[in-house]
Amino acid sequence: MSRLSLQMGWRLLRRELRAGELTVLLLALLVAVTAMSSVAFFSDRIEQALTRQASQLLAADLVSNGNRPPPDAWRQQAAQRGLQQAEAATFPSMVFAREQAVLATLKAVTAGYPLRGEVQLRTQQGLQEGRLAPAPGELWADSRLLQKLGLRLGDSVRLGNVSLRLSAEVLREPDGAMDLYNFIPRVLFNHADLAATGLVQDGSRVRYRLMVAGDAASVAGYRQWLAPQLDRRTRLEDVEEARPEVKSALERARRFLGLTALLSVLLSAAAVALAVRRYLARHWQSVAVMRALGQTGSEVALVWGSLFLWLALVAGVLGTVAGYGVQAGLLLLAQQWLGAGLPAPALTAWLSGPLSALILLAGFALPPLLALRRIPAVAVLRADMPTSSRSLLAPLLAIVALLGLAAWQVGDSTLALWLLGGLVGFLLAVGLLAWGVVRLLRRVPLSGAVGWRHGAANLARRPWLAVIQIAALSVSLMALLTLTVVRDDLIGAWQKSLPADAPDSFLINLQAPQQATLDALFAKVGRNAPQAAPMTRARLLMINERVVKGSDYEDERAQRLAEREFNLSWRAAPPPGNGFAAGKWWPANSTQPAFSVEQGLAETLGIRMGDVLVFDIAGTRWQAPVTSLRKVAWDSFQPNFFVIAPAGWMGGESASYITSYRAPDKDFNNRLVAALPNVTVIDISVIVREVKAVIGRLALAVETMFSLALAAGVLVLWAALAATRDERQFDVALLRALGASRQQVRAVILAELAWLGGLTGLLAGIGAMAIGSLVAVQLFNLPLAPNLWLPLLGALCGGAVVGLAGWPLLRKITRTPPTDILRNS
Repeated sequence: MSRLSLQMGWRLLRRELRAGELTVLLLALLVAVTAMSSVAFFSDRIEQALTRQASQLLAADLVSNGNRPPPDAWRQQAAQRGLQQAEAATFPSMVFAREQAVLATLKAVTAGYPLRGEVQLRTQQGLQEGRLAPAPGELWADSRLLQKLGLRLGDSVRLGNVSLRLSAEVLREPDGAMDLYNFIPRVLFNHADLAATGLVQDGSRVRYRLMVAGDAASVAGYRQWLAPQLDRRTRLEDVEEARPEVKSALERARRFLGLTALLSVLLSAAAVALAVRRYLARHWQSVAVMRALGQTGSEVALVWGSLFLWLALVAGVLGTVAGYGVQAGLLLLAQQWLGAGLPAPALTAWLSGPLSALILLAGFALPPLLALRRIPAVAVLRADMPTSSRSLLAPLLAIVALLGLAAWQVGDSTLALWLLGGLVGFLLAVGLLAWGVVRLLRRVPLSGAVGWRHGAANLARRPWLAVIQIAALSVSLMALLTLTVVRDDLIGAWQKSLPADAPDSFLINLQAPQQATLDALFAKVGRNAPQAAPMTRARLLMINERVVKGSDYEDERAQRLAEREFNLSWRAAPPPGNGFAAGKWWPANSTQPAFSVEQGLAETLGIRMGDVLVFDIAGTRWQAPVTSLRKVAWDSFQPNFFVIAPAGWMGGESASYITSYRAPDKDFNNRLVAALPNVTVIDISVIVREVKAVIGRLALAVETMFSLALAAGVLVLWAALAATRDERQFDVALLRALGASRQQVRAVILAELAWLGGLTGLLAGIGAMAIGSLVAVQLFNLPLAPNLWLPLLGALCGGAVVGLAGWPLLRKITRTPPTDILRNS
């Protein structure tokens, strides 16, 4: 593009802005960029904050967890990359005080712990909170140790060969929630005292954790450097890999945020497409004049292309600033829930606005611009716009632009393809239905009031314009319905996936004769005992006569799974909350050999339907085909198993039992252990509280961004209606010239808006119901529950919303003298 073309484009832009010719297009583009950039800013900052908050559950951004101390080279590499470091060594051992001994989990930590999150303590000086670690010679313990040993702050506690002073009671330990077996008392002391205790010897069961934290790029680079150096005894953990419950919450949040961003893209694209069409349709005669004065088609395209380039840059910059202001205002409103000091937005968030404007205009303005080159000079003598041959370039460029924006906004190509595929299908279906309805309106005689008859006739008079309007407005209304009604269904189902009475305790090692005692304990507090599931340890030996060896797999997780024992169970009925990816459950009284395998395990180890598996259970081989693959909700806090067999076939195998429940009161678990000394109670209340807190913050973030996108959708709807103002203006002028009164004209306009809104709302409601069901099942793994009221609600809301949004724009038409309109047409 030449410098002269850029200068002419800039002068043309300034003239058009002063004349008001670019008002609708600029407004549509500003709304588009503001909506997308504000969502980009908000989602980027919220995701950074939530990831940082979720990392508090790990006390770091990345952890190497192994059974040997980390080499010095790992520490040196972390230091070179500017990462913060801390270390911990965790192992079980006996704690001695007041001539008593108690088994506890000991954790020796270095200075700087925790790197993420805060420790909460009760000291002799009062409550303390922050990044705190025990000083050398001091020891911290939780309330369980203090109660069992009758300790008070200041007492002496012996660990192996050394005595340490109890200086604080631990109220909250960030990564304590990540340890599933945190059911025994926990003790923290300084890493410098570890050697003096003499507790770590050859063969000791110690887990060494090297924790690092820093900016995302440095952590990712360090992970990439460290991963190839790990052996099978050491693994890397981040918060998502360490706890599947947190991983599920974060994954669903990313998809919710991505859905909001993508719907904002669709709303913006519909308005810009109509605005570009309106602007170029009004200025084709200017192009013909330029051709008559000697400019070539390419020169004309360059001048108008430079105008749109400048417009995209201006709208991109202004919209990005406005988007930042919108999200800053939302953060101020939500500060009491989200907290202050959110991370600054990344550079990519600042670039999203200008790039979105460029991509939108390139996708929707480039085909009409190329068509301008073919307008001949003799067109100055014509009153109507010359017809141009239709090509596939316009829809292809529009789809490419939408796909690019979706991938940019969502950051998830799978999600973008799913929803864009649904959008294309929806647009095709809406276009065909709209064309059929418009053709029907032309053939079916309508009776009733004059306004209703002429309103329907106006839609049928220009079928292509009606189809374009219906398609564009249907996308907008579908997005608005999704943002309002379907949003409540999705977020409600998400929050209900972790109900208020979610289990907070696991009970393992229960024996079959002890079920009666468990029933009696729960009966005393007026509750029914939870159903216990049998569990036994089993090792996978063969898959279809192929011996299973860890060395046969490249994936680290697959290697660990191939070499470990599984918790295998048997049941007559399917486990509650488990869905089926393939196959079906066996009959209740089945005695036939069969295995039901969790879908993720099957994918990792390459197990398919019909494969024959061989397990070893205490020296006995059990062989059976895979008859079903299950979808397991690992975030349900219910006992779940990788492999399940029919109770009638394997029910005679010896086993212990496992169950989960919500403790009726604070001391219930202590009474249960006293009555059943052999069982182990695992308190997961800390994990439940943390996951509920994460989901609460995520739901608030999603709600806030849905509100933002809803406001943007209303503005985009207004811009889309404004883009068709010229066609209606000419129709009104003809009616007035033929003697129609102002009241009759108003009735016709309102009736046309009602027809348009009702039809588009009906189609949008059907589309929102279908897309909502698709999103719930395919993207969020939520139960299918379509809202059957959406089509009717869509028709009613469509008529009301389109009428309210369109009437202020079109009211001026009835006041403009028809001679002025016809003279300038």
